[in-house]
Amino acid sequence: MTNLSELSSEERNLLVSIPYRVGVWISNSDDNEKSKFDDKREMQALEGTIVRLAGLHRKMPFASSIMKDIQSNQASWGNWQGQALEDLVLADCQKALELCSAKCSKAEQAQYKHAIWQTGIIVAQAFGEQIDPDNEMHVDRFFSWMGSFISAPKMAKSPENMSVKEKTALKKLRAVLKQ
Repeated sequence: MTNLSELSSEERNLLVSIPYRVGVWISNSDDNEKSKFDDKREMQALEGTIVRLAGLHRKMPFASSIMKDIQSNQASWGNWQGQALEDLVLADCQKALELCSAKCSKAEQAQYKHAIWQTGIIVAQAFGEQIDPDNEMHVDRFFSWMGSFISAPKMAKSPENMSVKEKTALKKLRAVLKQ
């Protein structure tokens, strides 16, 4: 397995910051002006995704180590949020994937892409703007929302409980991840 400590600090920061920045970018792609409840729920989903993926050390050891580094670098989250603009995130994501291609195994590259996709899609699903137009979490929607934290769809699929802007952002992310 590629040891993150063998990378330069710039390379390591790039790899580690991307999943978090993708989550923030997706969250910001469609802000609900009526309430800030969507931001809160999406940030909870982002943090939950980081924790969940950090625990997958047997299935996805490389992605798990990236997510553990994200957890241990909470002091950097504010800076990373400032770097979560679409163009910058997509360009840096491309750089991170090129770095992975040069320094990591194919399996590690796949794990890294999967972690980025999971993060983006779970954050996009967290609030469900399309299925909750009055900005309330209805009981009948609660269980489907909870299920979204168990596993995100594959890269080829995108669920319907997200806004058009979130779907557009995910399409852009998917295009970068597929290269």
